[in-house]
Amino acid sequence: MRRKFTLRSIIISSLFLSNGQTQTASEAIHILENEIGYGARSLGMGGAFTALGNDPSGMYWNPAGLADIANGSIYFEGQSLNYHNETSYINESKVNPLHVGSFNAMGMALPLPTIRGSMVLGVGFNRIVHYNGLMSFSGFSNEDNKLTFPIEVDGKEQFYDFSKYVLRSEEIYSGGAMEQFTLSFGIALSPTFAGGLSVSRVSGREEYSFEFIQEDSKQNYSEFPADFDQYLLEQKLIATTTGWNIRGGVKGAVTDWFRLGLSISLPYHIRVEEEHSSDESLIFDDGFKNDTTLTGYYDYKVRMPFVIDFGGVLTIPKLTLAYSFRFRNWSGTKFVTDNYDRESDYYKMLSEENLTIASQYRQVYQARAGVEYLMEFNENFGISLRSGVAIFPAPDGDRHGDRTIISAGLGIPIGENMMMDAAFLSTSWSKQSSDIYTPYGAMENVLSNRILVNVSYLFSRN
Repeated sequence: MRRKFTLRSIIISSLFLSNGQTQTASEAIHILENEIGYGARSLGMGGAFTALGNDPSGMYWNPAGLADIANGSIYFEGQSLNYHNETSYINESKVNPLHVGSFNAMGMALPLPTIRGSMVLGVGFNRIVHYNGLMSFSGFSNEDNKLTFPIEVDGKEQFYDFSKYVLRSEEIYSGGAMEQFTLSFGIALSPTFAGGLSVSRVSGREEYSFEFIQEDSKQNYSEFPADFDQYLLEQKLIATTTGWNIRGGVKGAVTDWFRLGLSISLPYHIRVEEEHSSDESLIFDDGFKNDTTLTGYYDYKVRMPFVIDFGGVLTIPKLTLAYSFRFRNWSGTKFVTDNYDRESDYYKMLSEENLTIASQYRQVYQARAGVEYLMEFNENFGISLRSGVAIFPAPDGDRHGDRTIISAGLGIPIGENMMMDAAFLSTSWSKQSSDIYTPYGAMENVLSNRILVNVSYLFSRN
């Protein structure tokens, strides 16, 4: 007897790649789900910067704040991430550490000569989303994941299960970032009121890999022709994103010590280009092996809804107290379907995903609060101490996915013309994850600690 496979023996389990199923509701949300912004000073205060914005990171938080910058600056920012994921599957737990160091931001703010008031230009290349993550687990499972293969023996084809009482292992890795190249200005329209505008070229790249192994570790499948030994699936995805974003803002003084700020990011389209590859192997006890490789390319657009930031700041000698809220309607995210035939399968698939987004995702308010205290040692030297908190409700309403970022930071002058700002951000969350290969699912408990260091060279506006 001779065992024989056709190509569909393995292609069955690659449907999500071959049918373009990466264009799902969750993937559209994922593009900006972990957006935290940039700036060691602003993030050290929890990102409660809408009513401040008075350093180069105001290009992102509220460009109107640039008008309050007295001196020009050139800045460079780096970051270090310590990511810790403990994944529990069945009765097994595995710790997955990930350490990443990278460039985060650079640019400059330039005050222009004016007859009255002020006008400040800003330009910067700044990363606002980081996609770094790692998860892996392994465990023996009795759950049926419906993994079957058609095997032809002597001209007769029959489906055989290889779907339970097996050892399963999975590893998922992602890396990359989304950044903005921004041109911005802030202008004082009166002694108590300022406005500003930022135009950003958005671009990003994410590399994603998925590996799944199913093994007959206890020899439950040993009878020919279904004497399965191991099934291996490796999938890779490289996604690049591009788009244009416009953000406008205003801020005004209510009293000498209290100010309010508002900024709005207008809706915009992000173009996503994806390159996929899938490699599968099925190995039998007698050494027989079948391999399949698939590749794919997809090009589509996602419409991002508007975002509103509003907040206030209380400033008294040596002490600054700030708060802000960000309104984001995740259910307004949509795949752009205008360029597809309404009768096409692709149009119908994206339309269904848009309905899923509208029904399963929600409007949220991200809340932030921060404090900054100037500790003076003498007339020429002082250190700024900062602390903050940011609360990010989960887009889908799952409370396990809610995130709270606790931050601390400091600002230290270096000589007469340099400033170093540093921030430490710590956040933790949990989530239940599952896929067609591991229907039982795994619980992930994640702790992410991030350090940002920003060095600025200051120069006079004259």
